[in-house]
Amino acid sequence: MTEGPYGNDVALDRDAWGARSPSQDSLTPGPANRAEFAAGIIADIAAAAQPDDRLGSKDELREQCSVSVGTFNEALKMAESRGFVTLRRGPGGGIFAAQPTPMVRLGNQFLALKPDKNTVADALRMRNALDQLVVEDALLYSSSADVSRLREEIVRMRAAIAANDVRAFLHGNWASQSHLARVSPNQILRTVYLALLNILEEHATELQPMPGQTLDEAFAARIEHYVQMADALASRDREAAIRVAIAHRTGPQPSPARPA
Repeated sequence: MTEGPYGNDVALDRDAWGARSPSQDSLTPGPANRAEFAAGIIADIAAAAQPDDRLGSKDELREQCSVSVGTFNEALKMAESRGFVTLRRGPGGGIFAAQPTPMVRLGNQFLALKPDKNTVADALRMRNALDQLVVEDALLYSSSADVSRLREEIVRMRAAIAANDVRAFLHGNWASQSHLARVSPNQILRTVYLALLNILEEHATELQPMPGQTLDEAFAARIEHYVQMADALASRDREAAIRVAIAHRTGPQPSPARPA
């Protein structure tokens, strides 16, 4: 998976954490991956403990991870920022299993997902179901700067079409939707929607035209969607924005690459 709010693909595959032992650290190619690997080990140790249990000192846990001091410190920062552990200093201090918040648990459930043949279809179905909520919040909370960012992304998508760069076009597609989602003050909606976009950006690498539609027409339809959405947000036209959101669900859809 591409780099996202929860880290890279090493962190996403919880089964891989359990399947690998600390001695396998030498198999990971670089410091960032070694830190992710160690963070996974720390997370697994914390998950096996009760909240507030002492997991050990830094030296004790570093030995279990079989990494350098610098790599371990980076891994510990990751594990702490993701809500797996808490650190306490002074007498009786050490590293303790954290009590995950509902938001942390939600994020961790996305981390544990393993892609299969239904991944893109499932993610699209969920994203489409949430589109109207995202649009409703964008109508209420977007600023002129938000609309300008959307229009800038449209310019980049047009340039991608001119360069025949489907990947760059789809990146602009996800970035545009991400801009809209980040406007929402609803933390749960943002978390779920952005996680779905992260899944789609990795796995949906083509744009599937509608029946009887050429690929160029599919690109044009997508561009027109964002132009109309930007106009609707600028004028606070709820009816137009909802109409565009519905068209978004029924128009050309991203899809995985087809077998050669």
